[in-house]
Amino acid sequence: MLTIITPTFNSAKTIRRNAVSVVNQTYSNFNHIIIDNLSSDETINEVKNVYENSGYIEKLQILSEKDSGISEAFNKGIKLADGDVIGILNSDDYFYDNNVLKRVVNAFKDEKLLFVHGNIYFDDPVYGSNIRKPILKLLTLGGVFHHPTMFFRRQVYEKFGLYDLKYKYSMDFEFICRLSKLTGDLDKVSKYIPGEPLVYMSSNGLSWRYEKETVKAEIQALKQHRLWDFNARKIYLIRLLRVQIKEYLKQLKLESTIKFWRKLKWGQ
Repeated sequence: MLTIITPTFNSAKTIRRNAVSVVNQTYSNFNHIIIDNLSSDETINEVKNVYENSGYIEKLQILSEKDSGISEAFNKGIKLADGDVIGILNSDDYFYDNNVLKRVVNAFKDEKLLFVHGNIYFDDPVYGSNIRKPILKLLTLGGVFHHPTMFFRRQVYEKFGLYDLKYKYSMDFEFICRLSKLTGDLDKVSKYIPGEPLVYMSSNGLSWRYEKETVKAEIQALKQHRLWDFNARKIYLIRLLRVQIKEYLKQLKLESTIKFWRKLKWGQ
C-alpha cells in the first residue's frame, strides 16, 4: 500500500489537479493524506469534491490544524501514514501520468531498497520548462535527487527519524544527508526509475521562490552532517553567485538570458 501526503495552505487553485492525478492512478492500493494549515479558501472542498466524484472518498484523510511549516506538515502526515511506502506530493505538484504508482510499486520489488526516485518535469512558464534528471553524484553538488519523485519505505522514517523542524527550507536535503551518513552508500539502497518523469513540479514552490535561502539551508545541512569540504565550499560559492546573477538579470528585465542559461544547463 502507498500513502501520498500533501501539505496544503490556501491551495484551491492547484489542489484539484493534484488530487485528480492521484485518483486517476491505475494502481489503486493507496490512500491520500491532506495536511492542511487551516486554509481560508476552498482547498478542502475542492479535494473532497474530487474524491467524492471518483468514488474513492474512503481513501482520503484530512487533518486541518495549525502547523509551524512544511517540515511539521510532512511529519504529521508520516505519523498518520499506514502505507508500506510513503510519497510526498506538494499541493502545487501532480503526477505526470496515470502509471506513476504502478512504476513505483514495481521498483520496490527489490526488498533491499529504502527509496526509489525518478525524473521530474519542472514547469516554469516564465523561464522555460524542462525535464530534469537527478544528478546522482556527490551530495556536495546540492539537491542531487528530486524530492517530489522520491518514495520511501515507511521503515526509513521509523529507523532514521522524521524531518528536522529547524529547517524552513531544504528539509528534504537535510534528510538525505542524514540518510547518506547513516546508511553509508545511497546507491545501494535506492533505485532510479528512468523514462517518463514521475511528477510535474511547479516553479511556484517554496524552494524556487526563496532560492538563496534554500542554498544556504543546504550549506547548513552539509555542515551539520560533516559533509562540508573544500569541494563543497567551491561549488556552493558558485551556486550563490549564480543565484545573485539571476536576481540581477531579473531586475534588468533580461529574462531571455536566464532562459538561454537554463537551456544550456539542462540541454533542452
